Amino acid sequence: MTPRRLMLGRFLARHRRGLGTFCAVLALAGAVLIVRPPPEPTVDVLVASRDLTAVSPVRTGDTAVRSLPGHAVPRGALRPGADPAGESLTGPVLRGEVLTTARLADPPAEAYGAELVASPVRITDPGAVALLGPGSRVDILAAGGGPFAGDASEPAAGPATAVVTDRPVIAVPESDFGTHDSGALILVAVRPEEARALAGHAAAGQLSVSITG
Repeated sequence: MTPRRLMLGRFLARHRRGLGTFCAVLALAGAVLIVRPPPEPTVDVLVASRDLTAVSPVRTGDTAVRSLPGHAVPRGALRPGADPAGESLTGPVLRGEVLTTARLADPPAEAYGAELVASPVRITDPGAVALLGPGSRVDILAAGGGPFAGDASEPAAGPATAVVTDRPVIAVPESDFGTHDSGALILVAVRPEEARALAGHAAAGQLSVSITG
């Protein structure tokens, strides 16, 4: 036996117990690695970066990206590619809560047609507005003379002009009926160009309504 083999034999004999323990630990660690399942994949989703309410639309910067385990991602969760800025919410969303499609409110005029928008219109006669409700169909008329014609504080002479015709009423805010001096507000579904025309005539403060259905 060579001196090297003799020294190796003596080392193994002296440290046999320690080497056995070390080998057992290695075997156990290998078994754990084999049995343990791989980590669950994560999914990036959008969460609220602050407390949000339904009063104001979602703004740029109101969301953040967070990685969640797949089983913790709710149905309809918004992914980083989505941009909810400008959308309205159906209710409060707390900071850190995942934003989902169910949390986004439908545009008010969507049920009446994809090409229509919701336009608030203040009608001079609150008594006429009291006869309206969601689903009523109306013509909205401007006092003769057109927008910006003459002094808005003085009634315009001449026949009224139809600004929009046969448009559905989306809502009539009940809290608005008490302001008789300034008329009453209704929300109607109109085309974008009609909404601009209504805004122009509203500056003159002389809008009335004719019920068509």
